Amino acid sequence: MKPLIVVNFKTYERATGRKAFGLARKIAEVAKQSKTKWAVCPQHADLWMARYLEIPVFAQHVDACEPGRNTGFVTPYSLKINKVKGSLINHSEHRIAFKEIKSAVNLMRKYNLTSIVCANSVREARRIAKEIKPDYIAVEPTELIGTGISVSETKPKIVASAAKAVKKYGVKFLCGAGISKGSDVKRAMELGADGVLVASAIANSSTPKKIIKEFANALR
Repeated sequence: MKPLIVVNFKTYERATGRKAFGLARKIAEVAKQSKTKWAVCPQHADLWMARYLEIPVFAQHVDACEPGRNTGFVTPYSLKINKVKGSLINHSEHRIAFKEIKSAVNLMRKYNLTSIVCANSVREARRIAKEIKPDYIAVEPTELIGTGISVSETKPKIVASAAKAVKKYGVKFLCGAGISKGSDVKRAMELGADGVLVASAIANSSTPKKIIKEFANALR
């Protein structure tokens, strides 16, 4: 199975609108020549790009609701018909209740969409894997997100423990928080990850293609 690199665009100016599409195209170009799978998570207003890219586009959040009398929500159905392949759920910057995570994953499963559920501890990851079983669980210690200080280098025991806890229940594991160099990606894989979740290192970089290639080359 090829490692998966998921790039969360967050709301960075460098990854908004036309700039978001330009960044996604750079990622897609590198993906064609690499041994890794790539996916991008632009803002909801930019999900239109899913129709024009050869790599998967995921939403940054999805709500546990069906089409109907809802305002300001994002339904799994709306993602499906717009060619979006999945969504992040419960990111540390958009936390939701456990029951909402479960409902959202169940609806995503109904529409054959991929769920990447975020957890901020091994304990939370274990519970999500055991009781919900999404496609992926991304473990991101909150204190390291956006710091450039990689969890795979500074807290390898957390990565190894999370990988073991999640895979026990047949769920794939992504390593997140502070992933900023090719060596961070390689180390995460050595510790048992099936891929990484990255944001600012690529989405807020003035030289994103350089970093994208570095990540890809680390997994040759």
